[in-house]
Amino acid sequence: MKVDPAQVALRVVNHISAMVAYWDRDQRCVFSNNAYTEWFGKTPAEMVGMRADELLGPALYEMNRPYILAVLQGEVQVFERRIPLPGGGFRDSIATYTPDIVNGEVMGFSVHVADVTLLRQREAELERAIREKEEMLAEVDELTGLLPICAWCKKIRADEGYWTQLENYVETHTKAKFTHGICPDCVGKLQDQ
Repeated sequence: MKVDPAQVALRVVNHISAMVAYWDRDQRCVFSNNAYTEWFGKTPAEMVGMRADELLGPALYEMNRPYILAVLQGEVQVFERRIPLPGGGFRDSIATYTPDIVNGEVMGFSVHVADVTLLRQREAELERAIREKEEMLAEVDELTGLLPICAWCKKIRADEGYWTQLENYVETHTKAKFTHGICPDCVGKLQDQ
């Protein structure tokens, strides 16, 4: 059995989750893959001959129009776009428009639109985690360095040279507060007296 390279290429392109299409210089679809069905609710057969503004609708078309005009001038375009889905919700995407130039003339352009929704969600989660970490760190006062402490009474010598109770020093230099109790070792010592 002889393999038809065009048929193989079509099957491969139709298995790609990204939207892949070719639009002529009049902004009419010549080819699209099956991904357009999921993203826009249009089959490849429905896409053929459809104008870009018909597919995208007025608002989305106006946002994409500068990129379409630029690619038709021969400039590769890469941009991000949030695309509403036919059943509700949206997908975040990165679109690449590549001009098809033959003998110095732009004949049309190919489109590759990849779904990056999961990446955007992960970025938002990471930003939220960083923000939470920064907020927690802002709440933490940390004592660092060496503290001169009396070996007998446990008072701390402050920077100003005076001696103060450990609790007073910590409460003055951090947001920590002390409560007092008696540990089991000390209870035992008190009972022995």
